[in-house]
Amino acid sequence: MRSRNIKLGALLASLALAGCFESSTDDTGSGGIKAQYYVAVGNSLTAGFQSGGLRKDFQEASYPMLLAKAMGVEDFQIPAIDTPGLGSSKIHDSNTVPLFLNDKGAIGTHTLGKPVSSLLLNSALTRPYNDLGVPGATTKDFIYAYDSSSSQSGTNGFFNVVLRGGVLNNTSMMHQAILLKPTVLTMWIGNNDILGGITAGTVIEGTTVTPVAAYSAMMDAALDTLMTQTSAHIFLANIPSITTIPFVTTIPPVVLNPATFQAVLDSDSHPIPLITEEANVKYVLLPALSYEGQGIGIPTALHGTGSALPASVTLTAEEAATATDLTDGYNAYLKAKADANPNRITLVDVNGLLTRLLHGEVAGLTATFPLLDTAHTAFSLDGIHPNAKGYKEVAKLYLSVIDSVLDKSYKIE
Repeated sequence: MRSRNIKLGALLASLALAGCFESSTDDTGSGGIKAQYYVAVGNSLTAGFQSGGLRKDFQEASYPMLLAKAMGVEDFQIPAIDTPGLGSSKIHDSNTVPLFLNDKGAIGTHTLGKPVSSLLLNSALTRPYNDLGVPGATTKDFIYAYDSSSSQSGTNGFFNVVLRGGVLNNTSMMHQAILLKPTVLTMWIGNNDILGGITAGTVIEGTTVTPVAAYSAMMDAALDTLMTQTSAHIFLANIPSITTIPFVTTIPPVVLNPATFQAVLDSDSHPIPLITEEANVKYVLLPALSYEGQGIGIPTALHGTGSALPASVTLTAEEAATATDLTDGYNAYLKAKADANPNRITLVDVNGLLTRLLHGEVAGLTATFPLLDTAHTAFSLDGIHPNAKGYKEVAKLYLSVIDSVLDKSYKIE
């Protein structure tokens, strides 16, 4: 991302789902586009983003692709990106590639070194993709953005890659989904309305994060439009807590011994706090590692510089509380919306899944940063997005809900 209750209802009779979900051979959507049974909308989590970037093998491990395979969907099209992939959302010819582990076991990256257009394997598709997830997309972007310049940030080049601007008449993600006339729609949007402020280390309602009232109004408009202009049953994911991702939880606000990753204690056996610009720091964000590696935030008595970690890599208790309140508010709205429309919307509790993962309640998986638990973590190297194992758990959760609503028994192997 920028670059984180199931109420079952009877389906409308008009859905008439029988057999598998391959593309329709009879019906067409708007503009003569063949109708599709399954379409996915959302942000980087829907796109299959991992380790700060996107490429074909990541996309093929995404939860929409896993769902499509499990449901027998034919012709499930994605904006496939060739190796080495694209990193960040400010795409240009010097764009970075996704993060990787170098030969020393440390996280590395490098610039792309070739035109972005040379990596786009499926850009000539004449209809919208089935997976319309755009890394970095906000709720406002979902409704309105159709290219980089119209995105909320004004610089998000992934809109050009996924929505393809003028090729599809400058239509937004929402309207491209409508063009496909899906029968089943998975939707996961709103994460970046909070996460943008978290990754910047600055949580200010109305500036870096979207207030609950504004989010709810936009989601009302989006969901009402989708329900009016398609017959799709919408499987709607909620918003994970910021405390479930390693980007926030990995580094405590105390000095760590780099050899053991344990807190350094003072003469009274108390952890020695990091030096920070902000007071009342509750969370130190993952990018602080690069500062601490230079001795920033570490007292001179411990061979540090004695200078403070900048506010951009810390969250105060107040900022964390604001983010938690927003998440709770968004999720309360989503539950209420699903409860009010049980025949059209079903909530998927991804927040509950990630909370269980954090508490060690998902067999064989942890919510630990990859360098600390390479074998079992469900997260990728950016500390925000899942790895293939994590996305599989999301897909399994989605599929269990889809199975219950549609009275199916699809399985992910």
